[in-house]
Amino acid sequence: MVFNAKKSALFAVGKAYEVAIDCLCIGYDSISRITSLKYLGMFFTVRQKLKCDIDYSVHKFYTVANTIYSHSKFASEISKLFLMETFCFPLISCGCECINYDSKNLCQLNVCCNNAYRKVFGMHAWDSVKELQFFCNRLHFLYNLRPRSHSFSLTVKTDSRNYINRMLYKDIY
Repeated sequence: MVFNAKKSALFAVGKAYEVAIDCLCIGYDSISRITSLKYLGMFFTVRQKLKCDIDYSVHKFYTVANTIYSHSKFASEISKLFLMETFCFPLISCGCECINYDSKNLCQLNVCCNNAYRKVFGMHAWDSVKELQFFCNRLHFLYNLRPRSHSFSLTVKTDSRNYINRMLYKDIY
């Protein structure tokens, strides 16, 4: 097996994440140290604990939402809402099954969804979208995240063949 140093990187997380490491090499090539990592569409940042950076997902959400809104000016509100739910909401809910977002990140993701509702229905920033979601028969964004994360953790827990999963979840359930 041959490792390519140009495609490899050092990403440190934990108590010693700021410790300078001397030249780490594979063969004669040195491995670069990075501060953020993109894995399966999610961005992770170097901290004492592994943190998920949602800024890129939020940026993509607003880009796609503005594109949909600009190309569907003469469509009905329900059609626009369907397009937003189909193409925008998965961008910010991607990976929610396996990442524990803190309250600040959850609030930011919820604001994105509420702004999409406001844009589609021509509401002001200070207007509440709760009644709108009720009459459109839609759930609050955070209520859509919880079942997905719980179903993932239960599937991981029940897979008794995987040694790593058993060790990770032995004290939780």
